[in-house]
Amino acid sequence: MPTPDLTPEAFARARAFLERQGRPLDLARFRHAFEGAERAEVLDALRAYQNDDGGFGRALEPDCRAPDSSVLATMMALRVLRELAVPADEPLLTAASEWLRAQLHTTLDGSVWPFLPPQAEAHAHAPWWNQAGDDELARTFGGFRVNPRAELVGRLWHWPELLSGGLLAQLTTETRDALLAGLDEGDVNGHAAAAVFAGTPEVPEDHRLPVLEYLADVLPGRVQTTPDAFAERGLNPLMVAPTPDHPLAHALEGPLSAALLHLIMSQAQDGSWGPNWNWSGQFPADWPAAETEWRSDLTVDALLTLRAWGRLEKNQL
Repeated sequence: MPTPDLTPEAFARARAFLERQGRPLDLARFRHAFEGAERAEVLDALRAYQNDDGGFGRALEPDCRAPDSSVLATMMALRVLRELAVPADEPLLTAASEWLRAQLHTTLDGSVWPFLPPQAEAHAHAPWWNQAGDDELARTFGGFRVNPRAELVGRLWHWPELLSGGLLAQLTTETRDALLAGLDEGDVNGHAAAAVFAGTPEVPEDHRLPVLEYLADVLPGRVQTTPDAFAERGLNPLMVAPTPDHPLAHALEGPLSAALLHLIMSQAQDGSWGPNWNWSGQFPADWPAAETEWRSDLTVDALLTLRAWGRLEKNQL
């Protein structure tokens, strides 16, 4: 029996949710992707999250409510800029890349980007962003050797001229070596970051292909495969192969088919898709706003994913 596509009625409910409760950024992303709105509208909305220092903050990543610039929020901005395929001279991008270069910390393992500045601890955030203890955040994220470095290096290869002087090549070598040392099976976002690195064709093949081979070998035994698993926080195969042209898609055909069906069936009655995590126990007054913002972001992501996989019924915008 063929699996269903997202119906026009369900698509309309998603649009209505974004119009009613979506962030301006996500509504602009939707209108650009599905209704032909100008890219400038998305850039204008994204600009509201950029600070004077060039970095992004202001809860662009909803699980960290700090206004300060952070690598976490700036990485989210790069995702949007890549989605828009902006040129390397886009001012939001050039300012962000200069800020990122200034945030590199050199360790015995090379140069890494810490996710958050220390002052973010004073603002509401998810518990995995806690940094009350010495080096707590670095311990949580393995010294940042894989996450966020692998994703950031992969993204920056779309605009290699932004990091001159051999820095991008150095970071690429260090990232490859960290990934080939092996990923912890439970490192959900580490696998997703590695998949960005391995799935970016601009990354030189001698660095990218060994990582791709490693991931193709381990991922079939690590990704979620059942509806009960998809409902929990874990390594959803769509996190590593969000489009059918990703080079890991062929290794995950069965899990991806199941994940796409679950994505279609898990749309909420209000038309949104929501997070499968919750940190209301740590900051109960702040979680509702963060959850709504995540629903906004995830709803656009879901629609883009379903379109990429050809899972929107015909006659939809």
